[in-house]
Amino acid sequence: MTAHTNSTEPPQCDLCSDTTWQKLSLLLRPLIKHWVYCSHVSSWKGQEFDIIEDILQESLFRIFKYAKKAECGEVPPIEMLEHISIVIAHNCCKDMRRKDQRLTRLSLDEQTFVHQVVMPDRSDVSEIALDNLFREWLYIKVSQDIVKFPEKQRRALLVDLANMMHFDEEPTLLQQAFLKQKIRLQDYQQSLPMNSVERSRHASLLSVALKRVGKLKYV
Repeated sequence: MTAHTNSTEPPQCDLCSDTTWQKLSLLLRPLIKHWVYCSHVSSWKGQEFDIIEDILQESLFRIFKYAKKAECGEVPPIEMLEHISIVIAHNCCKDMRRKDQRLTRLSLDEQTFVHQVVMPDRSDVSEIALDNLFREWLYIKVSQDIVKFPEKQRRALLVDLANMMHFDEEPTLLQQAFLKQKIRLQDYQQSLPMNSVERSRHASLLSVALKRVGKLKYV
C-alpha cells in the first residue's frame, strides 16, 4: 500500500476507458433516479425508467464534452470527477424538468397554468440539502456493502476510487462514508502495476467489483 502524497495535481480521468464511464453510470444513476421521482413532472409518470436513462446518457455526453474542453484549457480543469459529474447531471435533470414542465403547461387551461406559475418550486437551498442527505445515505449503504466484498475485489475498487479523487482537509461525503467503515481512501491512492499481467489482473478484479456494485438493490 502506498502512502498518500500531497501532490496538488488533479487526478486524471481516462476518457477512453469503458471503466470510467461504467463507474460514472453507477454513481449517477441512483442520484438521477432520486431527482426524477422527486420532480413530480406529470408527463414523466409511468416513463420514469426511460427519463432516467435519457438524463444519464445526456449527462455522460456533457461530462465528455466538458472534459475535452478542460484538456484544451477552454474551461477550468477537473479536480474531482465525482463532483463535476454530479453537478453536470443535476443541471441536466433540471434542464429536462423545466423543458417538460413548459410543454405540459401549454396543454393546461389558463387557471391551472396561472396556479403553477404562482406556486414556486423548492428553493435551491432546500433541494441541495435533500440531495446531500440522499447522497450521504447512498454512500453509507455502498461503503457498508463494499467492505464485505472479497478482499482482492474490494482492494481493486478502493484503489480505483482513490485514484480518481483529490484529497483535501475536509473529506467529501463519499470519503466520510468510508471513514465510518475505518477505511481511509487516500491510503489506497497509488500507481497501477507496470507489469502487464498484474495490470490485467487488476482490471479484471475491478470489473467484477463494479458489476457487484451494479447489482446492489438500491443502485
